[in-house]
Amino acid sequence: MLNTVIDFSLGYQQYFIWIGVVSAGVFIISLLLTPFLLGLIPVDYFVDPSRHKLRIEHPLHLIFVVFRTVFGFILFVAGVVMLITPGQGVISILLGLFLMEFPGKQKLEMKLINHDPTFKALNWLRGKVSKEALKR
Repeated sequence: MLNTVIDFSLGYQQYFIWIGVVSAGVFIISLLLTPFLLGLIPVDYFVDPSRHKLRIEHPLHLIFVVFRTVFGFILFVAGVVMLITPGQGVISILLGLFLMEFPGKQKLEMKLINHDPTFKALNWLRGKVSKEALKR
C-alpha cells in the first residue's frame, strides 16, 4: 500500500511542485491585496442600507458590475482553496462576497459582519492600511 502511494507521488511530482508554487504565490498575493481591498470598503457600508441598492446608470457601469462580480467570484473560489492551502481563506471569501452581486447579499453580509471575531479581523486588517474601522 505504501509503495503504491510513493509510486503515485513520484509519477506526479512535477504537479505537486506546481501546486506548491501556485499556492505560495496566492498566499503572498492575498497577504498584500487583502488589506488594500478591505480599505476600499466605505466606513458606513454596513450602516447605510441605501448602499446595498444596485443602480446601473449606463452600459459602462453594467460592465463594471459584471467585472466586479467575476473578480469577487474568483476571490471567493481562491478563499475556498485557501481553506486547505496556505492563505487567508476566510477573509478572501468575505471579500469575494462583498464584491459580488447576488440576491440576499445584504442579509448574508449582515450575518457575517455581526460575528464579533470576523468583525474584529476585518477592522484589524483595515488598520494595516491606516483606514478607519468599519461601523455596524
